[in-house]
Amino acid sequence: MRIDSIKVQNFKNFDNLEVSFDPGVNLFVGSNGSGKTSILEAINVAAGGFFGSQEPKLQRVIDYDEIRIVNGQRAPYTTIKASSQLIQNDWSRTIRRDTKANDTKGIKAASDYGKTFFEAFELPDDRTVTPLVAYYSTQRLFKDSSSSSKQKYDAANARRNGYLNCLKENAIKGVLDEWLANAVTRRATFQIKDIENIDLILENVEAAIRFTLIEFLNLPSDFSLKIYQDPDFNNELFVNYDEEHNLPISYYSDGFRNLLYLIFDLIWRASQLNPWLNFEELKAIIFGVVTIDEIDLHLHSKWQAKTISVIQQVFPGVQFFITTHSPTVVANFEKGSLYVINANQIERHADNFFGKQINNVLRNILGAPDRHVPTQQKIDGLFRAIDDNLSNLYLPLLTELTELLGVEDPDVIKARTLIEWKEDIANV
Repeated sequence: MRIDSIKVQNFKNFDNLEVSFDPGVNLFVGSNGSGKTSILEAINVAAGGFFGSQEPKLQRVIDYDEIRIVNGQRAPYTTIKASSQLIQNDWSRTIRRDTKANDTKGIKAASDYGKTFFEAFELPDDRTVTPLVAYYSTQRLFKDSSSSSKQKYDAANARRNGYLNCLKENAIKGVLDEWLANAVTRRATFQIKDIENIDLILENVEAAIRFTLIEFLNLPSDFSLKIYQDPDFNNELFVNYDEEHNLPISYYSDGFRNLLYLIFDLIWRASQLNPWLNFEELKAIIFGVVTIDEIDLHLHSKWQAKTISVIQQVFPGVQFFITTHSPTVVANFEKGSLYVINANQIERHADNFFGKQINNVLRNILGAPDRHVPTQQKIDGLFRAIDDNLSNLYLPLLTELTELLGVEDPDVIKARTLIEWKEDIANV
């Protein structure tokens, strides 16, 4: 599964929008309300065509409330159309204002493509590599749908479990917790009874968590990772990676848990869909479409800098659509395409942004001031006074800003250097 382009008409705040995408990471930035989440939802609608008639409950349809409103009136229809080099023809989904119903004919090309994978699920010895399809909303840590009986993990569903609730905004955190608890308990039981048993999915989950911790915490590659249940703590799951960190998962920070559950969920789904592949094999050949809203959610800036890189290393063949507010994420985003959403339009950012200073990203890409506005106004006034040789103005301003910002501040240094240069010129 891959989406190479999308055309959106009358969807939420978008009037008429057409965007082409890269097969790797596509990163979207924009102010609040600009449409970052909306473009992910449109992509989810397109990706949902993959499930077609074989798994209609997994589709992401267009809701009536998502039809664009202009001058107090809904548009006659909303259409989302997509194309992919992996799928022979374009596919689309339309909802009409008068019927309030989504069509089913337009998604045929994507549905037929998906059908080949679902038919393969019925073959006992089939090993067709199946694509990852998933959405992670801003509610992924706190809004859990696992309490619903319809969302329960069922081993009898076999490979289909990899698509459980995959395009909904609700998380399956409870499902993952229960599955992991059962898996580690089952492994311990087999070990006690000296029964040889390999749970490849559990091994993949542990390998992915290990890799993530090594990358984010700079742990040695041979560190000891233990995931287990403790009966003294109501059978809570513990993650232990050194003597100081042997705590229930629930005790860790929101950012840490959010990161772990994101990686856990991704590798669990990929492994459920392709249960014969080990971690290294999954990394090498898994593909698919994944949307992540606000990847920087609850993360410390130090970790924000590494997040996309780690995801790319674990899933280099997966197409990601990601939003962020973080200049740290943008400045450390090396491989992929950056899109800026503004005035209900999306433009690919052509300039090189990797490695730029955070202030540069804030100002030139995110369109935000890189300083406290009144302070910036004083700095601007300082340089105007220097240009006009008004020492009665710039000297007290420079003193004030030096006390406020410190002698090492780049603008303070620049102002002092400029004043000294002007004085040298005047004395020649």
